[in-house]
This record gives sequence, C-alpha cells and structure tokens, in this order.
Amino acid sequence: MAVRVFMYAQDNRGLGHVRRCAIVAEALLRRRPDAAVLLATKSPWAPTIAAGERFDVLKLPEHLARGTLSGDERRAESSALHRLRRVLLREAVTHFRPDLILIDNEPLGFRGEMLEALDSAPAGCRFVFGMRDVVDDPERTAEQWANQGVPDALRERFDRIVIYGHPDLFDTLGVYGVPAPVRAKAAYGGYVCARRDDLDAGRFRAELGLDGRPLVLVTGGGGEDALALLVATIEAHALVRSPARLLLVTGPFMRPEDRARVVALAAPAGHVVRDQADVVAAMAASQAVATMGGYNTLAEAMMLGRRPVVVPRATHKREQLMRAEAFAARGLVHCLPPTKVTPALLAAALEDEIERPTAVEAHDYLDVDGERAAALLLETLA
Repeated sequence: MAVRVFMYAQDNRGLGHVRRCAIVAEALLRRRPDAAVLLATKSPWAPTIAAGERFDVLKLPEHLARGTLSGDERRAESSALHRLRRVLLREAVTHFRPDLILIDNEPLGFRGEMLEALDSAPAGCRFVFGMRDVVDDPERTAEQWANQGVPDALRERFDRIVIYGHPDLFDTLGVYGVPAPVRAKAAYGGYVCARRDDLDAGRFRAELGLDGRPLVLVTGGGGEDALALLVATIEAHALVRSPARLLLVTGPFMRPEDRARVVALAAPAGHVVRDQADVVAAMAASQAVATMGGYNTLAEAMMLGRRPVVVPRATHKREQLMRAEAFAARGLVHCLPPTKVTPALLAAALEDEIERPTAVEAHDYLDVDGERAAALLLETLA
C-alpha cells in the first residue's frame, strides 16, 4: 500500500528546518519506493529543492510587499497571509490525505497555523513532532507552549516525537521538562546531516586561487543576522599572524546594505565574499571555520570532524548559545559568547585552529542522510 507523508517545515528567513526535512524526506523515499512526500514551507529556499516524481514542495506565502508598507499595513498583511496559509495547509491535507504528518520545530505550526490541517487529516493519520535539539530558553519555551496549548497536543494528539539530536550532547527531554507520558513517545535520532562523497578540497582551494595560503570560512547561515560575525572576523583577521584568506558567505537573506558593508571591509585584504557557497565543500577545504552555531552548520562540522569557532547570535534567542555551550563542553566547538568576544579573542581562536587544527570524533552523534529519522517515521506507521 502506498504511503503518503505530509511535512511542515517552519522556516521564515532561514534554511535549517527545510534542509533537514528534505534530507529526511529523501531517506524515507529511499526506504519506501511506494512513498510520496509533500513538504509545505514558507522558506524562500524551497523552490530550489530538487523535487522528484514522489517528492514535491508546497511554497506557502510569506510577506509580499513588506518593504513598501507602513507598520499597520504590515500587520494587516501578516494577519491576512496567516489566514491564507491556514487555508492552504488545511486544503493540502484534505486532498493529499496523508498517512503521516511531520511537523518540524513548532508542534502546531507558526502561530498555530497547522491546527486546521491536523483536524482535516484522515482517520488513522499519524502525527509526529520533529523536535530540534535546542528550541530556545526553557522558561520562554514553556510559557509559549503553554499559551499555544502545545503540552496538551503532544500528550493527546501526537503519536511520536523524533528528536534531531543526541542526549549525550544535549538532554532535550530533560532541559524542556517533557513529562513522562510524552517522554514515552520520544526517540532521539541524532543530528541530521547529508553525506558528501564528492568533496575535493584541493579543487575548491584552487578555484579560489589560494596558492597555499590558509583558508578561513566565515558563514552565518541564511545571513539575516550574520553581519556582526562577518565584521568581527574581518577585524580579527588583521590580528592573525597567519597569511590566511577569508571566504565570507553572507547568506541569501542578508540585507543589501549589510552585504555592501561586508564587501567594502573585505576588499582591502583581498577576502572573497559570496552570497551563497557550497558550505560543506568550503568547510572541508578550510583550515578554520567561524560560524554562529546554527544546527545544520554544526552538524556538518561534526560530519567532517571539524571544530569550528562559534560566536552565537547576540539576541534574546538563546538557541545558538545553548547549543554552542553544550558542544563546547564536549570539545566539539570553540565557543565565544557574543557578550565577551573581542577581535583579539576571536583572532586567537582562529589562529589556534589554523596552526593546531583539532580533529573531532563525533560520528556517533549523527544521523547521516536522515536514515534514523526516516526509520522512526516508518516505525510510527507500522
């Protein structure tokens, strides 16, 4: 009997959730030749996913004219689009008739926009929450989930929780106080990453014209809040004794004015600035990596056995800081808290990696190619 899986990835101006869902979807399709997957997301990156005959993407609308609207107009548009997404999700589930619904990151979707879709699911449909290793500050998360009715939904509606992490690195269930009845539904799958057999570090370095110079990769994910990291690394580079060259990946969502500032600062030293790049290939070709501590980047670093220098985002969101501190406790990253980082400290951390690179062994923490997560999804259908 054919299996239909509906996935919801809550990405706004990021890449992480939709990339993880795509990896898991591809693993599921490899395991079940009779399966079909429909992935719904707001992410602007969604149209770039290589969909096949059994895998397609439903692009949900986000902001349409945000830059030209006043505050009241933006709020009105946001509310209207939220109502539209609820209808689209409900209709997609009604007509697709999935056997399983996987909701990534926010159990009921952004502002509860998956609720009507869950109510429209056919009888016997299984509900799975794909939980990231670190959500956010535990107290803030508990308050938000209580206001949204998440604890009741996890207890009464969801059949399984698949945690995209490893308890030896971060005790997700303990940190977020998941009660026993819900905990019994949960299983750790590992940090999801995609295997790469095509990496050629020498070719990548040759394309950049490095001529033997060390390479430092600087990446901040989607880039919307990566300016501080990129500027700090350019400033720190001036203090590094090594003749390293920076590859600064701004990300596809960095504001044009912020990117222009990065380009202006990088030009005098001959650093390379790219909107996007094959980050895994760049990481494999680099002597040191500076990043913000996003899920995907740190999973990819573990896959390659690299120890990046992590400067988490300096906002009210604690997700990246919590993850970086947990990884640092295991020697998997060099964490520089944003409130304490200085050009000198960042330069010293980068120089240490350039001169004395540290290879880490973290394979046991990984879910390579999303195989474990896919197996847990199919097990839920059994």
